[in-house]
Amino acid sequence: MKTANCPSCGATITFQSAVSILTICAYCKSTLIRHDLDLENVGKMAELLPDPSPIQLGTEGVYRKTRFVVVGRIQLRYGQGIWNEWYLLFDNQRGGWLGETLGNYAITFLIHPPESLPPFSELRAGTNATLKGRAFQVTNIESARCIAGEGELPIRVGAGYDAPVVDLQAAGNAFATLDYSENPPLVFVGEQVRFDDLKLTRLREVMPVGWETDAGIRAESFQCPGCGSSLTIRAKGYTESLACGTCGAIIDIADPNFRILSTFKARIKHEPVIPLGTRGKLDDTEREVIGYLRRTVTVEDVDYEWSEYLLFHREQGFRWLVEYNGHWNLIQTTTEPPLVTGYGAKSRASYEDRIYRHFQTAKAKVTYVLGEFYWRVKIGERCEIRDYIAPPLQLSLELTNSEAIWSRAEYIEPETIKTAFRVEQPLPARIGIGSNQPSPYEAQRPKFRRLRWLFLGLLIVGQIVTVMLSSDQRVHQQTFLFDATTKDKALTSEPFALSGRATNLVIRAETNLDNNWIYLDLALIERDTGASREIGREISYYQGVDEGERWSEGDASDEAALSEVPAGIYYLSIEGELPPTSPTVTCTFTIFRDVPSWSNFFLALLGLLIVPFIFRWRARAFERSRWADSDHGPSGTGEKDDDGE
Repeated sequence: MKTANCPSCGATITFQSAVSILTICAYCKSTLIRHDLDLENVGKMAELLPDPSPIQLGTEGVYRKTRFVVVGRIQLRYGQGIWNEWYLLFDNQRGGWLGETLGNYAITFLIHPPESLPPFSELRAGTNATLKGRAFQVTNIESARCIAGEGELPIRVGAGYDAPVVDLQAAGNAFATLDYSENPPLVFVGEQVRFDDLKLTRLREVMPVGWETDAGIRAESFQCPGCGSSLTIRAKGYTESLACGTCGAIIDIADPNFRILSTFKARIKHEPVIPLGTRGKLDDTEREVIGYLRRTVTVEDVDYEWSEYLLFHREQGFRWLVEYNGHWNLIQTTTEPPLVTGYGAKSRASYEDRIYRHFQTAKAKVTYVLGEFYWRVKIGERCEIRDYIAPPLQLSLELTNSEAIWSRAEYIEPETIKTAFRVEQPLPARIGIGSNQPSPYEAQRPKFRRLRWLFLGLLIVGQIVTVMLSSDQRVHQQTFLFDATTKDKALTSEPFALSGRATNLVIRAETNLDNNWIYLDLALIERDTGASREIGREISYYQGVDEGERWSEGDASDEAALSEVPAGIYYLSIEGELPPTSPTVTCTFTIFRDVPSWSNFFLALLGLLIVPFIFRWRARAFERSRWADSDHGPSGTGEKDDDGE
């Protein structure tokens, strides 16, 4: 650590980093260039614009188990607002940068890539670029301008210099910035980080009036320069524009004179069902609704319109709450681009070990705005939207010439929205199936599968027990001859006894039929009471050779079953009918009692198969309704079967 005196005001200047070449005197705001211990005053640094960042010089934190302290800052303005680059000094004297934009944070370090970089003019959002052999996707192209700086910095900066910059993302939260303000461009590579993961201390506690207090965000009011209506700024320093719902003026709220950027006339004035200023807690974070807009896509000359609510939290940044046809989604930008493969209906996006299927691509435009936004919003601005779904999640790419923004949406039940934001009026009724609405059948699959295997197990165990407990006892056997002399005669078997509980009775008939048939009228008669049960059976068997191929039809044997036959003395009465010229037919009847039955087992098994079929049919109907609104139609359902296959 080295110290010197400011040549302008004499204040003590301390350099914490050995590589710092510039510092701004905290007292007189002189820009001082370091020449060893000599300081050169090159003029006054411009004033920083007030912003609500919780970070300040002296803020400390931890990154990858290494402590750092914030020793400098460059403040820039770009298309969506103010962007801070905080210069970090780590305990090992390594320098790094903490980029802060719209509540998003990234730590990067200056590198020297071996490959040459494409010119700034040739880069397009959504295209790929290679850094140190790793594929990155271009996500944002901006021409930023330096506003001012403070603290000590390793580079020379001044107000007003232009910084053409390109942001890139890659898998694993990797992040990179190409700074084309120098030739060759400066390359900063690192990763996107969560605010809470940095374990920041010594944050700014006292915020300017109109910003955050211990009780939350204190709104600041002013009069619309277009119509005089009272308007409220709820996220000052984070937002760039505010739309007046009375006159349609879109106002630059970063301008102290509240300059009107544009005006619009809406055919219909929309009133958000969640009023601006309402606070609600979703995903364990309380956020405030500060903006509302409507966007439209036109498909086959039909307009489809939806609502988007901008939610704000000082440290966690912005989220979007989107409502379409009564279906709600909470949306957050991703920290890395998904891997997209295939085209058309076969297009897939892979993100965080989950596969998303392409749902639709459309051109969207803004048709109505109200409240605050972090960019200079205007009516009619357009972008291409590509949606990929894996219910209850959805990935979306919003693509323009300068931006490629990936976001992930999670479906939220309307009742959750109503409770979180304490909405008193009725929410829009749900119409149809939402693109990423979770299927109720998908949630039932595990329970249904468990029950199915449980019932199947019980069925099998029950059948095994039945077979083991069945006696399968032969109680009688007798052979009869049937010919022309027995026509219209009833043949009677010898009596046989059945004892014990009432059980089933199976009558098996074995014949010597060969290219012949016989019809049997059977009657099981209880000798003492005369009670009878009658059965009619036709037995036929044919065989032969046709063009060298042997064939057969029918069966020379037969089996009939009677249920719940009580104990008693029984005999069979049999009448046989044969063709007129039939030879003698021998028929042996064998009677068994308490025979294990398989018919009920297979009927129950069939029932277990029918229920999954109905379940699967209803699940497919749900998916067909979902995909009917997609680019690929009902044929693109591709839903899983009841086994999840």
